[in-house]
Amino acid sequence: MENEVLQIAALVAAYVGVIKGLGLPDRFAPLAALLVSSVFVFAPDAVQDKIALVSIIGLTASGAYQYVKKQSGGKDA
Repeated sequence: MENEVLQIAALVAAYVGVIKGLGLPDRFAPLAALLVSSVFVFAPDAVQDKIALVSIIGLTASGAYQYVKKQSGGKDA
């Protein structure tokens, strides 16, 4: 249970960062965090596991792409 909470907290933080990057004002970040976390908490366990897996893969790939893009001087990788 503790590991799940830590995993969900990290995913929520990542999603809120993405949403803020899309233009969400800082004052709405706590509300966005509550909404994103409620998706994880209220989803059935099997769905929650799949959402977490998709999130980890997608956010990791996005981060890796951004890292490569910065290393290449902003050119598309």
